[in-house]
Amino acid sequence: MNKRTKAYIFLLTTTIIWGAASPVIKYTLKFISPFSFLFWRFLITSLIFLPIFFIYINKNNIKLDLKKIARLAGLGFLGTTFSLTLLFVGYSHTTAIDGSLIYSIAPILVVVGGAFFLKEEVTGIEKMGAAIAFLGSIVAIIQPLLERKAFGLENMAGNILVFLSALAWAGYCLLMRRSEFKEKTVPLVLTAVSFFAGFITIIPLFIIERPQLPGNCLAIASLLNNHALPGILYMSVFSSVIAYFTYNLGYSLIEASEAVLFDYLKPVFAAPLAVIWLDEQITPPFLIGALLIALGVFLTESRPKS
Repeated sequence: MNKRTKAYIFLLTTTIIWGAASPVIKYTLKFISPFSFLFWRFLITSLIFLPIFFIYINKNNIKLDLKKIARLAGLGFLGTTFSLTLLFVGYSHTTAIDGSLIYSIAPILVVVGGAFFLKEEVTGIEKMGAAIAFLGSIVAIIQPLLERKAFGLENMAGNILVFLSALAWAGYCLLMRRSEFKEKTVPLVLTAVSFFAGFITIIPLFIIERPQLPGNCLAIASLLNNHALPGILYMSVFSSVIAYFTYNLGYSLIEASEAVLFDYLKPVFAAPLAVIWLDEQITPPFLIGALLIALGVFLTESRPKS
């Protein structure tokens, strides 16, 4: 098996896992609140990463001073607690299909942000593609109003939160492109610290949601709904740990410009699962938004890569 084939297998595995995450999140939120969901996800993921993190930094003699840890934790807050809080609260008010489609625009937001804030070169056709994709995301966001759904305003609010989550993730990616992070940060270290920071910073929100906890910490485990456990384990083990591993392996084997194309395939796996499992519907406004985003992606990624 050659290097490119291995990369495709790793990245396709990641795409399937992350594509299925949208319906998993939506289903699990029937049984648990967003902050509780994130608390358990961050806790389990942090416990998995903790020994790996210490073994890795000791084996590779990586030194982390307080200043660097603080910077990484700040990035982690943006990429985990802030971004995922917006995403999970958004999914509690919208559909898995809409959320997955809207979030798929995140890589294009990175392209636009790179042009504005990092002065990266963007061609005219890339600008046109980004504009079309953005128009498609607007159609997807206001889709509940176009369909005149009974809970149209609530669903649109959820769509806006998902879009803001994609915007926060794009900001996280852009900060990572800065030289002080890009050249000196090991992906495993950043991911581990991000989840550690996510767990610590989600605790206050979890306690606010469950004000009885400070006086009865032993009752925390009893608050975990058994119906929510499979979704929490999926997001903790598969979506956080396994998908991270296959994602980085795939990116290490082929060009980033080619690997990023797999990010746009997540709705392809999310939509059928949401239709079959959650009984969601694919509507004409959704298809219009999806086609516009697909056209925008095609134009944005059509520039010959060096």
